[in-house]
Amino acid sequence: MIRSIVIGLLLMVTTMGVAQIPDDTELENRFYELAETQTGLSEKVRIDISGLTLYDFITSIAEEHELNISVDNDLNDIVNSNFYDVEVLDVLMFLVRKYDLEVSFLNSIISFSRKPPVEVKEPPKVEKPIDITYNDRNDFLSIKLKNDTLPKVAEKITEVSNKNVVLAPNVKQLKVSAYILNRPFDQVMEMMAKSNDLILNKDENDFYFLEKDENPTTDQATANTRRNGRRGGSNPTPPPSSGQLSVTLSDSGYLNVRAYESDLTSMITQAAELLKINYFFYDMPSEGSTTLLANDISFDELLEHIFKGKKYTYKETEGLYFIGGENTEGLRVTELIQLENRTIELVLASLPQALLEDVDVKEIVELNGIIAAGSRPRIEELKDYIREIDKVVPMVQIEVLIVQYQKSFDVQTGLQALLGDEGRDIKTGGVLFPNTDVTLNSSSINNLIDGFNGFGIFNLGKVTQEFYANLSALESNSVISLQSTPKIATLSGHAASVSIGQTSYYFEQTNRLINSGITDNILQSGQWKSTEANLGVNITPHVSKDEQVTLTISVEKSDFLGRAGENAPPDKATQRFESLVRVKNNEMILMGGLDELDRENSGTGTPFLSRIPIIKWFFSSRRKSNSKSKLHVFIKPTIVY
Repeated sequence: MIRSIVIGLLLMVTTMGVAQIPDDTELENRFYELAETQTGLSEKVRIDISGLTLYDFITSIAEEHELNISVDNDLNDIVNSNFYDVEVLDVLMFLVRKYDLEVSFLNSIISFSRKPPVEVKEPPKVEKPIDITYNDRNDFLSIKLKNDTLPKVAEKITEVSNKNVVLAPNVKQLKVSAYILNRPFDQVMEMMAKSNDLILNKDENDFYFLEKDENPTTDQATANTRRNGRRGGSNPTPPPSSGQLSVTLSDSGYLNVRAYESDLTSMITQAAELLKINYFFYDMPSEGSTTLLANDISFDELLEHIFKGKKYTYKETEGLYFIGGENTEGLRVTELIQLENRTIELVLASLPQALLEDVDVKEIVELNGIIAAGSRPRIEELKDYIREIDKVVPMVQIEVLIVQYQKSFDVQTGLQALLGDEGRDIKTGGVLFPNTDVTLNSSSINNLIDGFNGFGIFNLGKVTQEFYANLSALESNSVISLQSTPKIATLSGHAASVSIGQTSYYFEQTNRLINSGITDNILQSGQWKSTEANLGVNITPHVSKDEQVTLTISVEKSDFLGRAGENAPPDKATQRFESLVRVKNNEMILMGGLDELDRENSGTGTPFLSRIPIIKWFFSSRRKSNSKSKLHVFIKPTIVY
C-alpha cells in the first residue's frame, strides 16, 4: 500500500514538471501564491550588505527564513544593497529584475539561475551594387568604384560590354577604387589598372588580362622624399646642374631617367643603348633641351614625352626606330579615320585649322570617313578631336496637327426689271425652293397686275411684251473643318518642312516688234506658268543635353482670291508668322493667331425708291455675307536615338 502511494506521488511530480515564469507580473503573482504556504516569503528583512556574492546572499536569505531555494553556483555578481523592513519576496523580485535572473518553481522549491544569452541574428548583408555603365555606340566606359572586389568589377564589366576580362590568381582577393566617366574602354581599363598597381594586357583575341604589378612605380615615394627633404633639415639637396643626365635600367627592364636641361639626342642614344634598341636618325633633334624625372617608362613613352610640343616624331618598323622631323619622308603616316555616329559631309568643315596644319585630309564619302596623311602626333590629335565630336545625333520626330476651321453665310435678295427684244422669247420658270431664282415674262407679270387691279382705287396698267423680271432670294451657310496630321523626322539642327496646297496656271504672252525695213511685224509668243497657294510649315529643332527641344517654326498660309482676266495670274493673299519656342520632349504646343474675318453688306437699286421700307424690295438688290476662318497648328516633338 505504501509503495503504491510513493509511486503515485512520483508520477504527480513528474507530470507537474518544472514551471518557468518568464513574465515579471506572472512571477510576482506566483510569489504571492507561494507566500500563502511559505510564510518566510512574507517576513521582513533588515540587512546592509557590501561585497557579498549573489549566490551567498540568496542562500543566506533562504537559511534565515527557512525557504527551499536552489541557486546556481555561477551567480557570482557582487551585491551592494541596504534593505530595511522589506518583505523577502520583494527582495527576491528586486534581485531577479536587477541581475536578469531566471526563476523556476517545483512545488515549494524555488530555483534561481542566470538567463541564457539571447542570440541576436545579424541582418543579411546587402551587397553593394557595382556602378559601371557602358555605351556601345562610342565604346565609352564609366566606372565609379570604391573598395569594390576585383572579381565583381570584372564580372560587371564583362556583363555590360561583352568584352572578356580575365584575372590572375594573385588579384582575385584585391579591392579596387577608381572614378572615371565617359572615356574610351581601353583607356579606362589602363587607368584603373595603373591606379591600383595592376598590369593590363590585351591579346590578339581581345581578352583583357589583369595581374599584380610586382614592381609598382615609385613616383609618389620619390615625390614624398623630395617634400620631406624640403621641409626638414638645414642641408637641402642642391639643385642639379644644367645638362645633367642619368639614364638607368630598372629591375623590371624599364627606364629610370633623371635629366635637367639635357639635350634630346644624348637622352635617346643612352636609352637605346641600355635597352639594346636599333635606331636611325633622319634628323638630329638638336633643337632645345628638356627636363625629365621618370621611373619605369618604356622607350616609346620616353620618345612621346620628349617630342611633345616639338617638331620631331618617330616611327617603329620591325624593331627599328626611325627618328626625325615631322614632315620627313618616311616618318609620315597615312590613316583612315571613320565615323560611327555622324556623316562625314558636315564634319570636315568643322575641323579646326590648327589640327589640319601639316596634315593632308581628304573626304571619303563611301567609307564615311577621312583619309589623313601627316605626322603621327598630328594625326593622333585629329583622331581625338573626331572621337569627341562623333556622338549620336538625336533624331526628332515631329507630329504636326493642322486644324483649319471655316464658317460663312451669304444672303442675296433682289428684283431686276428688264426691257428688251429678248423679252418676247422669255418663258416663265426657275427654282422656288430651297433657293429662289425665278424669271417672269410679260404675260405672267400682267396676270399678277390684274390680280391687284381689283383692289382699291389704283390701276397699275399693263407691261409691254418686251418687259420681263428676275426675282432672286438666296441664302447659303457653310461650316468647313479640315484636319491634317503629317509626321516628319529630321536630325537635330536640320530643317524639316511640310506643305499642303494647290497649283494654278496662267498664260504669259510676250510681244516682240520686228522691223524688216519695209513693214513692222509683231511676233507673239507665250508660255504657261504656275503659281502655288500653300499651307506650309517649316521647323528646325535643336536638342539640348537635358532633352529640351528648341524649335524654330515658320508657318505660311496663302489663298487664291480671283483673276483679273481669263488668262491673268490669280490674286493671292498670304499670311505668315515665325516663332522660336522651347519645349520638353513629348510635349505638345499650340501655335495659333491666323484668324480671318470678312464681312460684306452691299446693295444696288433705284434712287430714293430703294430706301423706302417695303417698297425698296421691289426696286433694289441686296447682298449680306459673313466669313470667318481660323488656323491652329499643334506641334509635338519626340526625341529618338
